[in-house]
Amino acid sequence: MKVAASSVNGFDIATAAGYLQGMMEHRFPLVVGKDFAGTVEALGEGVDGFAVGDAVFGVAMKPYLGTGALAEYVFASAAYGVTRIPAGLAVPDAGALGLAGTAALDSLNAVAPAEGETVLVSGATGGVGSRWPPSSRPPGAPVLSPPPVPARRPTSSPA
Repeated sequence: MKVAASSVNGFDIATAAGYLQGMMEHRFPLVVGKDFAGTVEALGEGVDGFAVGDAVFGVAMKPYLGTGALAEYVFASAAYGVTRIPAGLAVPDAGALGLAGTAALDSLNAVAPAEGETVLVSGATGGVGSRWPPSSRPPGAPVLSPPPVPARRPTSSPA
């Protein structure tokens, strides 16, 4: 895939900080980045359902850390980790959905709210929680989440 947009999330920060040393194989040079959106540039043998030129997004999934999505090109498996960008979803937005969007969807599926139930999302200002309200509104189920906290500028104290 030719990468058009990507994002930096907690997993990428943990990788760059060295927190995953000893937990996952590292192949250097290591490029961080899991989430991506872009265009299919080439297809592997036997790949069905995608064509060169398709606008796609997903997560760069490998059993090791090495070639991430904060690059010009990324390899993604057609079997998992990549799908077409739906109509109406902007490429930059798709490039930020990967891990957080998947976690939000998985948690929504685990909760499985029924029609008429209310869902409270505590911490909805983080990566995963912020994906819940727009993507999870089951028919007739209100979703309650706190408003985003305004950004605050650091203040300095007199020395």
